[in-house]
Amino acid sequence: MIFGFYNNSSSFIEKQDWKYAEGAHIGDWLTKNSFEINNGIIETNQGKAKVVFCYGKKLIIKNLETKEKGFYVNKS
Repeated sequence: MIFGFYNNSSSFIEKQDWKYAEGAHIGDWLTKNSFEINNGIIETNQGKAKVVFCYGKKLIIKNLETKEKGFYVNKS
């Protein structure tokens, strides 16, 4: 159970490299130093969104204004 929690944690997400797949977009590549997560909100220089879920190879975000979901794939 702790493993699942870690995968969804800000700490885990921030230590990975993420490639844009589809949907809401806050950057083509989210590399280790190109974004910040505070209180469940991921922010890049191209926008910000709510982190919905992350498990290993997939990151799901939601645009704060349009509520559209976006998908990223772990490339680390």
